[in-house]
Amino acid sequence: MNFGKVSINKFIYNLPTGDCLTCPSIGEDAAVLETKGEYLIVHSDPITEAKSDNGFLSIAVACNDINMKGAQCRWVNSVILLSDISHLGGIISGISEACNLIGCKVVGGHTEVTSNVKQDIVITTAMGTSNKFLNYKSVKEGMKVVLVGSPGIEGTWILAKDYSELLLEKGVSREVIEKAKGFKMDIIVQQRALSILDYVAAMHDATEGGVMQALLEIAKATGYTVLINLDKIGLRYETKIITKALNIDPLKLISSGSFIAISNHPEKILERISEAYVIGEIKRGDSVLEIKGVGTFNQDFEEELVKFESNYLSWGKG
Repeated sequence: MNFGKVSINKFIYNLPTGDCLTCPSIGEDAAVLETKGEYLIVHSDPITEAKSDNGFLSIAVACNDINMKGAQCRWVNSVILLSDISHLGGIISGISEACNLIGCKVVGGHTEVTSNVKQDIVITTAMGTSNKFLNYKSVKEGMKVVLVGSPGIEGTWILAKDYSELLLEKGVSREVIEKAKGFKMDIIVQQRALSILDYVAAMHDATEGGVMQALLEIAKATGYTVLINLDKIGLRYETKIITKALNIDPLKLISSGSFIAISNHPEKILERISEAYVIGEIKRGDSVLEIKGVGTFNQDFEEELVKFESNYLSWGKG
């Protein structure tokens, strides 16, 4: 059985979508609804893979998608499905921590203990308002592709946090593991994303499937070819060491904390954000990801964290 995010094409045409300015489609993670005098931006996301800190992740990841549309996250609504009531305190603490950092408020949700889950699941709907929003229709041929943040920030943090003993067995130093655990605060993108709004046509965060999947989704959403040069992508030292030890491709590793910005003014982004790289450009052509010197891709990339955890559990060590 394959695990991970299900392609939207498998079900979207059977749903009554509509009545939205930005509706469900490939590459669109947040809906945009028109209200009186402004736009309401809404996004939902589940946390299913993290063994701990899933309350924090749930808020951070959901709010990131609101930021990608150019809005500040203002409200969140969380559903908590517990495998054990003793886990509730940690999840609530994480939700509070993330909300305080982002500046959003909890406005509702649901909490229950259920025998139908083996591991806690937290699902958050995030919301924000704005008088304008980013739209893929603004993306044009010749615009530059900028990667903000390093690939695999979230995945590296989860691996360091949840599999530290395995990493030590694989020869990764405790110092590298501890530094990677410090990536947690970098998962929140709001400050960085909002600081460059005046210089971007569109933004898309790199979550499941990592940077490669995010780039492919931009190609499909815009109708252009996204041409990139892998040599231009910066990778944190800790991510290099940890992913190499576990035989994981960091470019396909879940990467909340990093995002793609499409811009006519990449130099302005680099002036404001130190960890940012111009990695390619938008080309006229088929809706594919083209990697210089490698080839073209139009099929979804498999999520490396899901694949790793599935293999790890099959070894009888999970």
